[in-house]
Amino acid sequence: MAKIPNFPQRLMDEHARWHMSHMNRDVHSGDGISFLRFHRRFLRKVLRWYKGQGLDHQRVTAWSRIPSAVKATPGWDSQLQEAEDRMVKRLGSFKSSDELGRFLLTSSLHDSIHVLGSEVYGDPDFGVILRSPRSTLFYRWHGLIDRWWRKYQQLNKSKETKTKTVKSAR
Repeated sequence: MAKIPNFPQRLMDEHARWHMSHMNRDVHSGDGISFLRFHRRFLRKVLRWYKGQGLDHQRVTAWSRIPSAVKATPGWDSQLQEAEDRMVKRLGSFKSSDELGRFLLTSSLHDSIHVLGSEVYGDPDFGVILRSPRSTLFYRWHGLIDRWWRKYQQLNKSKETKTKTVKSAR
């Protein structure tokens, strides 16, 4: 069962408010970083609450990769595979965190994992953005997105350090 018992309505509302103010419009500069930051803060807040409830943390542990069961569905296509490959193999190709976040929003990878995962795991809440926070799968998927972003930030920090070192050596 992927549904989190007694999930607070205030947290559902917080997530819904963010998405309602960002849905059904074009993605603009700043939207990607907003998506990543909001979800990182939301994950932290909910996982603190979840731990306080004494619930099994393993059920909300981030995926280390997109599950093969999701990728084995007929809905998994070459575009989704290309999007995943960019996140996994070419993370450094993004010019900024904002670009990374906008890519997740516009490549359909984010939404597709919600929909396909919902089908694979028989969890209708995960497939509906406004209900997905009460699904354990939400934290597994958004935890993976946050891992990718954190890895990107580490890569970028490493590049910045090398650039500063080269400039100061001149």
